[in-house]
Amino acid sequence: MPQLPIPPPMTLSQRLQTIQGITKGITTQAVQNVNIAQPNSNVAQQIKDVAEQQARMVLDEWMKQYKDLFESSESKLKIKNVHKLIGMDYDERLKVMGVKEWDKCYEFTLDSDKLNHPETILLHRRQTDSGHYIMEYKSKTLWVTKDEIDMPEKLIICMNTI
Repeated sequence: MPQLPIPPPMTLSQRLQTIQGITKGITTQAVQNVNIAQPNSNVAQQIKDVAEQQARMVLDEWMKQYKDLFESSESKLKIKNVHKLIGMDYDERLKVMGVKEWDKCYEFTLDSDKLNHPETILLHRRQTDSGHYIMEYKSKTLWVTKDEIDMPEKLIICMNTI
């Protein structure tokens, strides 16, 4: 099977517009070559149908190859042993008191006896286009890679960085 060239990054709507432009161009060329002497000729329609079918096949193949771009479940962050963070020191005054795993983010609760209210760090589970995950704390953001947060110890280091 021949290797398909890697297309430039395009949105799905841009891809469909490109395919529609190709099929319109093929239809226009086919209409010019149709023998007008034949009454009720379906040649142009047949050519258009074949071109659209081939374009759909190419698009389906491209979607299979790049389905991870469209399905968020595969790029959703999953941290193993994330609950080991509970009880770890965030800094000299705060400890990680809780970890909640939501559909869209991880929520880390920081607390101590000296605070009136707990503080929260969010780690978004959706991967950005550049392959990073976003951590938020007190209106500050930190972009981290999967390698930087794959273990609880590394996650604490990233939390301290923010």
